[in-house]
Formats: sequence, C-alpha cells, structure tokens
Amino acid sequence: MPDTSSKLAAEFTSNTHAEWKTAAEALLKGAPFDKIMLTPTPEALTLQPIYEREVLNAIPATATLPGQDGFLRGTRPDGYCRAPWDIAQEIHGADPATFNATLLRDLAAGQNAVSLVLDHPGSPRLENAADFATAFQNVTPEAIAWHFHAGTRTQATATLFHDWLKKQNATPGKIRGTLNYDPLGTLAATGSLPFPLAEFGATAANLVRFTSDHLPAFTALGVVTHAYHNAGASAVEELGTALATGLAYLRALGEHGFDTDDAASQMAFHFSIGGNFFVELAKLRAARITWARIVTELGGNPAAQVMRQHARTGIFNKTKHDPCVNILRTTTEALGGVLGGIESLTIGAYDECVRQPDDLARRVARNTHIILQEECELTSVIDPSGGSWYVEKLTDDIAGKSWEFFQKIEAQGGAAVAIQNGFIQNSIAATRKGREKLLGQRRVSLVGTNQYPNIQEKPLPSTTGPDSAASPKKTGDTARETAPALPSTRLAARYEELRAAATAYKAKHGHGPKIHLANIGPLRRHKARADFTRGFFETGGFEITGAEGSTDATAIANAAIASGAQLIVICGHDEDYVTQVPLIAQAIKAKAPQLTLILAGNPGDNEPSYKSAGLDTFIFVKSDNYETNRQFLQKLGAL
Repeated sequence: MPDTSSKLAAEFTSNTHAEWKTAAEALLKGAPFDKIMLTPTPEALTLQPIYEREVLNAIPATATLPGQDGFLRGTRPDGYCRAPWDIAQEIHGADPATFNATLLRDLAAGQNAVSLVLDHPGSPRLENAADFATAFQNVTPEAIAWHFHAGTRTQATATLFHDWLKKQNATPGKIRGTLNYDPLGTLAATGSLPFPLAEFGATAANLVRFTSDHLPAFTALGVVTHAYHNAGASAVEELGTALATGLAYLRALGEHGFDTDDAASQMAFHFSIGGNFFVELAKLRAARITWARIVTELGGNPAAQVMRQHARTGIFNKTKHDPCVNILRTTTEALGGVLGGIESLTIGAYDECVRQPDDLARRVARNTHIILQEECELTSVIDPSGGSWYVEKLTDDIAGKSWEFFQKIEAQGGAAVAIQNGFIQNSIAATRKGREKLLGQRRVSLVGTNQYPNIQEKPLPSTTGPDSAASPKKTGDTARETAPALPSTRLAARYEELRAAATAYKAKHGHGPKIHLANIGPLRRHKARADFTRGFFETGGFEITGAEGSTDATAIANAAIASGAQLIVICGHDEDYVTQVPLIAQAIKAKAPQLTLILAGNPGDNEPSYKSAGLDTFIFVKSDNYETNRQFLQKLGAL
C-alpha cells in the first residue's frame, strides 16, 4: 500500500503556538487568557492548556528506557508483561477466625497479596502465636506477598510471623513482602513514640539484621506516606517528605554499620494516590528518579537505586455521602498507580469511610485490579505514558518541586527534626486549608458533597465505625517522644458535619431546615436561578420548597410567609429583579420581619436599593458555598 501520509499532511497548514494562542484569545472574547486557560494546583504548579514537543528538549525522558536510567519508566525492563502488579488488598476483622475466613475467601477470588494493617482501628488482633495460627490457617505462605503495618510493634510481629513460617516448613527465601517499620511516620501520625527518637536507629538496625537472616525476600523499613496524604498534603509535600524520611533511615542504618547498598535494599515506599490523575501518575514516576538520585549521591550501586514502590488509593478525597462515587474515584486512582509503575496496589473499598468494608465492597475493589489487568490489557504495554509531552513535563516539574521541599526539610535538620518542630505538619495544614477553601467555593468538586448532592439519600448502615482505615491507632505505651500529630481527615468532612446537623434537625422537628424559593415570572425566567439555589443549599442538607412563578409581588410574599420557612430566596431574571425585588422584600418584611431574605444572583449596583427594601443578603456563583450553608444552619439553630 502506498504511503499517503506525507501527501495528506501537505494539505494542512502548520500553525505556530503564537497563532493558536491568538485564536484562543479571540474565542475568550476579552476574558484573561491566564485566568481561564492556566490551571494552578496545590503543588504550586501551573498546568498549561496545551503541551508541545519542545518541552522535551530540556528533559532527558526520550533517552531513557524502562528498567534503566534512574528508573523513570519503571523498575523492570519488561514492565508488567511477565508479571502484573500484586493485588494487595486489606483484610479487616477484629478476631483472627473471622479474619481467616475472609482472607481465604478473597484469596480464592483473585487476591494474591495481603496488606495487614495491624496499627489501625478495626484491624485484626494478632498478638501471639495462637492468633497467627488461627488467622493464617490453610494459607500457603509462598503463594502470596505479605505487607505488614504494625507501627512500633513491628519487631514483635516479625518474630511471630517468622515462628509461624517455621511451623509451616516454609522456605524463607520464597516468602516475599515488607515489614514497613516507619517510626517517623508513626510519630507524625500519632504524635508520640514509646521510645526516644534517638533509639530508632538501633531498633531499625536490629530489625534489618533479623530480616536479612530470617526473611531474606522481605524489606524491614517502610516509608509510608498515608498519614501525610490523608492530612491533606500535596503530591510535592508527600514526595518531599518521603525522600527526607528515606534519607533519614539510610543515615541511621549507616551509623550502625550498614553501607548504602545494604541499607537501601531494606526499604520500601508506600504512597497514597489522590484524585488528580496525571499529578499522581507523575508523582510516582518522579519518586523513582529522585530516590535514585539520593542513593547515587551516597554511592549506591544501580540495584540499590531501585525504589520498591507500593501504593494505596487515598482516603482524603473519599466521601460518606453518595459513597458509590468512591468506586469511580478509586478506579481512576488505581489506573494512575498502574500507569505510574507501582509494584503492588491496594484499592480501598467504596464504603471504608463509613464501616468495615463488606463482601460486595471488597469484591468491587478487588475486581477493579482484575479488570485493569485482564480486560484493559495494561499488562501488555510497557510504560504507556512514557514520552507524553504533558506527562514527562509534569513528572519533571513534580520532581523539581519535591526536591525543593526535600531540601527545606533538610535545612530544618532532617525529617526527624522537621516532624518534631512541626515544619512538615504546618506546611500540610496550609495546603489543607487551601483545598478546603477551594471546595467551599466550589472551585473544585466532590460529586455528592459540594456538587449534585442527593438529599434523599439513605446512608449506608454503619458497622464498627467510620474511617477505620484512615489513621493509625495509639499503641497504649507510655510516650517517650512527642510531636504535633497530623490530623487524619477527609476533604468532605466539613460538609458531612453540615449534613449531619441537618439530619439531627429533621429528627427533632419532623422536617429538615427549610428554604422557600420565591420565584418570579414563568418557569423559563426563574428556572436557572431556582436550580442554582436548590443545588447550592442542598449541599448543607436544606429542604427546598417553592411556589409556581408569579408576577404578583403580594402573592409571592404571601406564599413565602405561608411556607413556614425562615429563609426565603428570591429567584428570577435580572430584568425582573429591578422592579419586583423591592416590592417582594417590602411585602414580606411588613408581615414577617423575622424572615431572612436572600437574592439568587449578584445585585450589582442595585444592592443598596434592594437592601433598603428589606433584602438581607445574596448568593451567586462566587459565594462561599460552605460558609453560607454553615451560617444559615447556625442561624436556624441546627449547628
């Protein structure tokens, strides 16, 4: 077949970036290009509307290969072609027997690794040899990967696990997994440690020796970023903190006789994955190249430069309301993790913010892995995002910003000092407040929370309590080291408090907090503003009532007063407002001065005249949605 591509290309004009920008500005009709077309992120990055080949000129991405060159494109030359990522799901269950039954069921259904979160509420109690024997009965230890998260009890857990393996006559070199001893992460998450921080190096060294002798396919230390992510950290803060923590552990082991190669080989990194698909994908790629840079600077060989990388879908953006939307969120995050090149992945269940995940929720999460592996065929191509102008530039940007944050931590004296003096916590707190502000202004969306709420939703029945996977639990030991504890929260939590207050109000009064829509004119004249108002206040749990539109100000006022609502929102068209708003406001205030009158829309120059007639306030697209709902719930006594 003749090659016609050159001929076809010749028929089209090649446009320059300047010509494209001129055309874009014409379509914006005077709106500022930078404000409309550029997107700032919590990482202090600015996303461009279009990326071109030239961005790669300063980035060596096109010269790199998978499994080489700093491992930008993954740690294995064959990607997932030979072996896919591990399906490392969490199994909960307070007693070992329940845990065992669930584990066996889920392993038979496709799971091939287990994440044992032993330092969180709702985790199984595995405290002695009998507990281990019951919890892992009929499990073939060589058949799966094991990832322990036991906090300050890691050494005791490792010993019990090793003793159980001996009773199973297991071959130590075939048992693979991670122990994830992460005292700095525990200190940041809980605010305390049961031993002086100066002692963690010796403990870590002893654990490394134990692992090397008895669990040679395991890593002893972990850099687990979940606490930072779930406190609201940006991708840059999460990665920068991870790098500083990893370096602190390399130094601590070095002080106890381990060289860089041996120390780095005993470390695994566990990242959270957030909702910004491309940023999170790029974060995982950037993590590998920045860690390789650190190990290289310390004299580590190529094998030691490999970052052992695991990931879990985050908690911070998950919601209690409309929880099935969490399935979409975790699917997107899982895809980002896979394209980012992780070795194993935990996908959180859609109901984990509300209760211990049930069978259906665990099945959906587990099968998301299998669909990505078997149906999406992501195991058939190596690093599919590699070479993308956008992804490569974003990876480079995140690597640079994360390195800057890492250097700030080092300037504090390293990760331990930066956690003890609150530097990291304060930085994350500022980022979290910025994210909450954007959510409250609805400049970012959480479906079912600050956009498209389902006011008739029936909540999922709770079992053992909410947010079971969110935060490490206290060990109960006497604190010997303290620091400001990171809050384990979710972006939706403040809105959920509003909805809970509205639910309590309904239980007390027989109806939810009411808002009446005073609609002006026919449907086509007031519908847009009425729909906006309904969506605006349903995010706070308000019940919205409304009469048919009218042009009779007295009739509109009488219907508003008869509604029994304390909050009245006037909805209509700007042209109708000029004559109708003063009449409606005066008529309502004359008979019911205690009512609060709100205008849907920006009154502009008419604000003084509207307010003199009795209007109290107004809402429009730039109003702070969260604050407005909070203030009106407070006014009604619901908060």
